[in-house]
Amino acid sequence: MTNLQRLADDRDRNVRALDGKKTLMVFGVGKLGGPVLDVLASKYPLHRFIIVSRDRERSDRRANLARYVSAQWAKFPEVIGERTDLLNVDETAALLDRYKPDLVLNATTPFPWWKISTLPRNESILCERAGPGMWCALDTLLPTRLSESLTQARSSATFINACYPDMTNVFLSGHASPPLAGVGNISNLVPGLQLAFADEVGCTPAEVLIQLVGHHYVSWNAPSSDGCSNAPYHLKVTYPHGELEFTGPDDTPFAILRRRAARVRNLEGLGVTIGSTATVLGTLLSGQERKHHCPGAIGMPGGYPVTISASGSVRLDLPESLTASAAAELNTAAQRLDGVEYVEAGRVETTDAGRDAFRVVTGMELPVVTPANMLEVSHQTISRLNHRYNLGLATL
Repeated sequence: MTNLQRLADDRDRNVRALDGKKTLMVFGVGKLGGPVLDVLASKYPLHRFIIVSRDRERSDRRANLARYVSAQWAKFPEVIGERTDLLNVDETAALLDRYKPDLVLNATTPFPWWKISTLPRNESILCERAGPGMWCALDTLLPTRLSESLTQARSSATFINACYPDMTNVFLSGHASPPLAGVGNISNLVPGLQLAFADEVGCTPAEVLIQLVGHHYVSWNAPSSDGCSNAPYHLKVTYPHGELEFTGPDDTPFAILRRRAARVRNLEGLGVTIGSTATVLGTLLSGQERKHHCPGAIGMPGGYPVTISASGSVRLDLPESLTASAAAELNTAAQRLDGVEYVEAGRVETTDAGRDAFRVVTGMELPVVTPANMLEVSHQTISRLNHRYNLGLATL
């Protein structure tokens, strides 16, 4: 074979490989968006990756970091840094129209969850007990603006939201461009349950099938020392020689998890959320049908076992003993423990405990949040948090 023939064959192989090339656009260069990009660019180097923030230089440098990581694996994907302000719907829509992404990940938030631990101790404890529902305006703001931009750009991109999807995806469920699913949260329990029950029943982790319905409250509290004996959930564990089924409130399966597969948590343990996000996006990039656990799947409250099809659609993969309506009711009950009294398309109300905590921490009242007031509430919240506690949060 001549060199020219070899080059022609190589070119033909590359053309065939690139026929299925997709573009993933990641909004957010922080502790989730950047590491997810590192994983996916290395594993799927024939696709195109764009990472976006409000600072073009920061985006460029983060894109180059992902290129460095991939190069260490002898992979050289196309990774591009870009900028936009998600609050500027026109600007973001123009960016979407320029690149026409197949997939979009929102990894932004005005108030990262780990910042709560930097508040004074009393306020930090109060916020943890009240639950993330008290930050509903901040959590819904940027995903809403991204949905608006997707609609304006007439984009057909699949939208995956990482910002409190248990609640936010319900809030956006009536939008023309809603998130298809979320990542992390309930998914973070699944690897530990696989490992723990494999040890418990005497098989390999690959032989254990987990089907878990539960809210963020469950995923956050089940691994803690206090456990999750007060929350509704449904868990089915299937293994080669049998199956086990649990319905909460019941801490039994999570006690097994803590005993046999405890892990580091909080910011140090973010790798499990990075993995959840990367595997969901990886399935959508590869076009292969796979099972996952996703919060906010198809606009439903809380988290569910799902199947992502080869075409990119999502369907529930519930245990036979549980209907879709029963699963949603279970998570709706659990969301109140998370500080969410009520959420529907375009409207979210925090529990009394959440509003009381919000008043103490910020010195302001928290109304029912809607698209009409979310920006003003968010602006005031960030301003108060920075003024009172010097958190250095980016202004809106």
